[in-house]
Amino acid sequence: MKLLVLAGTEDGRELAAALRRRGHDILVSTLTSYGADLALEQGLQVRAGAMDAQILLDLIEGEGFAAIVDATHPYAVRVKEMAKTVCAELSIPYLCWQRSSLELEANSLIHWAENISTAALIAAELGNRMLLTTGSNALPEWVSLPCLQNKRLYIRVLPTSEVLARCESLGFKPNQIIAAQGPFSQEWDEAMFKQLGIDVVVTKESGKVGGTLEKVQACLNLNIPLVILKRPESEVQDSSISEFIKHLEEIL
Repeated sequence: MKLLVLAGTEDGRELAAALRRRGHDILVSTLTSYGADLALEQGLQVRAGAMDAQILLDLIEGEGFAAIVDATHPYAVRVKEMAKTVCAELSIPYLCWQRSSLELEANSLIHWAENISTAALIAAELGNRMLLTTGSNALPEWVSLPCLQNKRLYIRVLPTSEVLARCESLGFKPNQIIAAQGPFSQEWDEAMFKQLGIDVVVTKESGKVGGTLEKVQACLNLNIPLVILKRPESEVQDSSISEFIKHLEEIL
């Protein structure tokens, strides 16, 4: 079966590789050239670059894909909605795989937030030196919030020229930007939190892979409050790669 797999993360590439081992003809689509390079290193066929609905539609029709497998990041809401719409228009299946959620025990240091504005209000009450590990795309919203205007913000982002230019355009100085490629170990996180004197960390609930659990453990170990942005509402249930592939093959 010829499948288009939307994936830029490690577990998304793992799913694509597993589908290929099952004998499916796979093309992986990534947003960044870096993600494409990683997919190529795994022997996967890949294309890179942002897509709007028309580009995606033309790609599917031109290549004759039987279905889209959406393995994008849990927070890639716009891409997910676009892929669903295009699949409906072409009357082909849209199958979304979601990484397992992070299950955490209740702790007074862990605070959950439904959205960025709520997360900012919570974090502002918890400290002055704040580390955002929520990516660069939403930084304009973060810096616009009044409750953060007198806070010292640090950001951890991908080390690409595009991302760094975005950060600088928003007023972040070099000593506020930690440009590094994760995932990071608990030890790495602890050392960075201590060196920067961080009072509160903000992150996303990105699941069991990608370094979220390591951040949680580092914060708990250092007694640093952690604000976690909840995942967007989704009808998709968590499943293992093998369970997902079994479901996919039953449908197709």
